[in-house]
Amino acid sequence: MDYDTEDLIEMGRLNCEQTCPGDVYSEQRAMDLIYAYHEEANPTFFVVEASGRKVTGFLMARMLQFDHRDGFYTTQSVLFVRPENRGSRAAVMLVKHLIEWSRQIGASAIIGGNDNGFRSERTAGFLEHFGFERVGFAHRKRL
Repeated sequence: MDYDTEDLIEMGRLNCEQTCPGDVYSEQRAMDLIYAYHEEANPTFFVVEASGRKVTGFLMARMLQFDHRDGFYTTQSVLFVRPENRGSRAAVMLVKHLIEWSRQIGASAIIGGNDNGFRSERTAGFLEHFGFERVGFAHRKRL
């Protein structure tokens, strides 16, 4: 919702600082993604709120076409829960909602994980709990 924007911008900054140290956070780029959600629903944001409508966690998902066949899949691009809310059910609720939403819109797969090396084994184990499987490796070369 519009009233979640400020919390999402703040949490995006926290996520960048924690998982991608050295990267420069762009508030404008984050705003562009939120506007794209409101206009096209791609990306899509799911949030978990505490009392007072304070966002405690969010998941950003995308819908993408396959390169080699008909159909589409969704991605779990960002999953972030405020450090003080980790250990709550926020991440569980977000992933369950991602799975249900992906089924409802007709996606044939969900691609998830992390692309930053932050708690990778823990993230993998968490997603495997929901039926995700490890299917390769991600690599990055900074330029």
